[in-house]
Amino acid sequence: MKRIYVILIVLIMGISVFSKIYIDNNMVVFEYKDITASAVYLAGSFNNWNSSALLMKKVNNGVWRIAIKLSPGEYQYKFVINGSDWKEDPEAPGYVPDGFGGKNGVFTLVLENGTLKIKKAEKETNNILSGGYKFSLNSKIDKDTFSLKTPEINHEFILTINPDKGNMKFEANLYADNTNWQFKLKSLKINWENEKYLFGIYNNAASNNLWNFYEENIEKTNIGFYGGIKTSVLDITLDIYSKNNNIQYMLLSKTSMEDINGYFGYIPATDDSSMNIYARVKYLNIGIEGKYSDSLEYVKGDYENDDLYFEGMYEFDKKNVVLYSEILSLSNIYTEYNTSEKTYFVEVNLNIPVLSNLNGIGNLHYDNDGNIGYNAGIKLIEDENSVSITLGHKFDEGFKDYYFMFNASAEF
Repeated sequence: MKRIYVILIVLIMGISVFSKIYIDNNMVVFEYKDITASAVYLAGSFNNWNSSALLMKKVNNGVWRIAIKLSPGEYQYKFVINGSDWKEDPEAPGYVPDGFGGKNGVFTLVLENGTLKIKKAEKETNNILSGGYKFSLNSKIDKDTFSLKTPEINHEFILTINPDKGNMKFEANLYADNTNWQFKLKSLKINWENEKYLFGIYNNAASNNLWNFYEENIEKTNIGFYGGIKTSVLDITLDIYSKNNNIQYMLLSKTSMEDINGYFGYIPATDDSSMNIYARVKYLNIGIEGKYSDSLEYVKGDYENDDLYFEGMYEFDKKNVVLYSEILSLSNIYTEYNTSEKTYFVEVNLNIPVLSNLNGIGNLHYDNDGNIGYNAGIKLIEDENSVSITLGHKFDEGFKDYYFMFNASAEF
């Protein structure tokens, strides 16, 4: 009997999820173990929280590893499983609230006698209350006097209540802005799951992780609940929600086999809408996706590695070709071309590190009408706080006037 217990303990340890972070040859090495994952990414403050830029390599026995070069400083991070499921490091040197009711791993990198070392931080318990504040000022610039005209000022506050209840995750977001300065419930979700089952309740919040498609999760604009089962190869859920005073449902599933993940979604037809079918297949770094309603609405392909993310899509109903790419989290390019009307536009966004906490930012726009839009500025980043100043066009306001744009945000 004692031998059986020992074997069971070894097996449980073998399938458990663990991670660690250490220094090797002055590189910061991250490891994460999850034998059920088909892909694991590293995201953090060092890459602007890009969830697809740093793909970890599977080495053995479900262990994923990546080594990156970092300068001394404080960093926060998380792991992204299968491109959509964000997980904190269970053995991080320390923790801070992530602003969404969870927590980020945090560590400080110091240089001692020419050698990088990770400064251990005391682990924090999961705070019940976290939140953030955003401020923006947009003002048109008078070309004759260079003074600021008709300023638009916005304040936004959000408070997140997130008690730690083991397998159950509760998150309520309260929101207020300068229109009435009163906090109101913005979103609510309660998730519970174990090795076999999962269940969730939501109010205007994306709750079901099996939604992994291009379009926005319909849970974000509806009220409902879901439940489902989990197996080694198939997860499936039934989602029931209220929309337009009618009860509707949605089926979602995920199939996992080695390096392949398949996602399927089905929403039946109603008096107000047609049937929708979603399908997505992900093999290593390549994804293919499509949506069918009364006819095929779009097909989409994407590719990602450590340095590049690229996606291309064709929308059959709009006759649009959409291209998007992101390079090293430093720039992204968005292009849209309408094959019927022969119209197009291109937008380029730049975010270039200048100093340790200072980035140069800029945006460019060009379209078939010959409109050229641009703005440029700087962004100061310190932990979870940022301040940016930008001068130039506001693309959604046209390309005739110039604006002064000031934005600040803070999280706690």
